[in-house]
Amino acid sequence: MQTRQYRRIGEIGYGMAMSATETAVDAPEIGLRELKKQMTHDAIAQAAFRLTLEKGLDHVTIEEIAREAIVSPRTFSNYFSSKEEAVVSAGSEDPQEFLPAFREALEQEPPLRALCQVLSDFYASRTEEQLDRSLQLLGLVERYPSLLQGQVGRFATIEAELRDAVAEHTGTDAETDMYPWLMAAAGMASLQAALRLWAASGRGADHLVELLQDAFNQFSAGLPVPGR
Repeated sequence: MQTRQYRRIGEIGYGMAMSATETAVDAPEIGLRELKKQMTHDAIAQAAFRLTLEKGLDHVTIEEIAREAIVSPRTFSNYFSSKEEAVVSAGSEDPQEFLPAFREALEQEPPLRALCQVLSDFYASRTEEQLDRSLQLLGLVERYPSLLQGQVGRFATIEAELRDAVAEHTGTDAETDMYPWLMAAAGMASLQAALRLWAASGRGADHLVELLQDAFNQFSAGLPVPGR
């Protein structure tokens, strides 16, 4: 399937200076054991996601997910604490897909601009299938409130990683200093708001990128009150 190409949008303040491929760093090679573990993790998550879409969360059991993924229930419990966690894992973005690029972009841009750049490139490069999966997850979270905790946990993980990256780059302390906390929180608030507005709009990836850039621009400007 062809990857969606990013189209620049007007004169938005956080236009992209580099593409995702230009900012990405080479991923380290992983061993066979780690690769098998990742494949098992993904197989379980995808089975949980697929069955939930087909049957509804209330009608899916851990045993059924394990059978679908061709693993034992014990193996399931080694990877996930609940079926909700598995479902959210399958539909959520992996922060490792864009965090290395964020660390690279920090060398050239201020943190907010760097994060806007990387997230815009990341979502612009999503395939139709990946975008559909994101929309499906957002729909499932609306339908099943028990999935919300897992989604919040995923966002919290991304925020913590962003916080550590910003602290390292700026020489601040992620445990005691306010700046990395505010920066990471602003970034995640922008992402979550853009995703929800995009899901409600029914429009494509270009609109999601536009919403992301608008959110970051407004934070950067100090959230001025819109004119009536």
